[in-house]
Amino acid sequence: MRYFVYCILIILSFYSSASGQSCSQQSVTIEHYTIPSEALYGELSFDVYIPPCTDDRVIGGYPVVYLLHGQDMGIEIWQQMNLQEIIRNTLNQNEIPLFLTVVPQEDQYLISMALSGFEDALLDDLIPWVDEHFNTCSSKNCRSLAGFSRGALWTEKIAFEHPEYFGSIGMLSMPGTFIDDQSLYYLSEKHKPNNMLRIRMDTGNEDSYRHDGKNAAAQLTFIGYPYEYNIQPGGHNTDYWQSLLSEYFAWFSTDWMSNQSDLTITQTAE
Repeated sequence: MRYFVYCILIILSFYSSASGQSCSQQSVTIEHYTIPSEALYGELSFDVYIPPCTDDRVIGGYPVVYLLHGQDMGIEIWQQMNLQEIIRNTLNQNEIPLFLTVVPQEDQYLISMALSGFEDALLDDLIPWVDEHFNTCSSKNCRSLAGFSRGALWTEKIAFEHPEYFGSIGMLSMPGTFIDDQSLYYLSEKHKPNNMLRIRMDTGNEDSYRHDGKNAAAQLTFIGYPYEYNIQPGGHNTDYWQSLLSEYFAWFSTDWMSNQSDLTITQTAE
């Protein structure tokens, strides 16, 4: 019953606001932040996409999706891909909870991932800051991570090394794999039984890295780690990534809505 009430309240909150205006007609807002980061020896910049009609009175908080961009680009790529409109349309067309979307900027994307402080900046600086300053659900099953190209490699590395942070992950257009077979097996053993990840991978059939994506999937098959892998029409470009974002949000939401023990969210009376 508590889960049923949670679903009804969190979904209906998107369709009505205190002003009486339909939430589905309002725009997703973007807030930009810069915070200090010891891991980066400087600062970390990021945008937070906030759907209309989020409410601090919602007990338990909102799920959060973290999205990582690729090499030779920055967080402006998400606005170029119409992320605001994609989020709004996803919420309009699917009965899923409201969620926040956070897109961090990786400035030093030419540095080896093994030497970069970006991973520590996300885990030690960004996630705690977001959980402190927004009404979020801090359970791992309320938190999703996804990226394309280099961002997919970051997703693989961060999630497999730190599965306690995320419930579901998405890797689009994998240009290889960061983790070797033996290390991946070792890390996956540490996921059992409580930290298993839900994994989805997608690669375009015209992507020049599509064989690398298949190799990454083959690694998971070899170690017996469950995952979903799709090859669909498209290349290694923004058109392909943009076309899948709504699917990913809906796919992530299965984790948020099925975890009734952690997502006991209700709303106080006015």
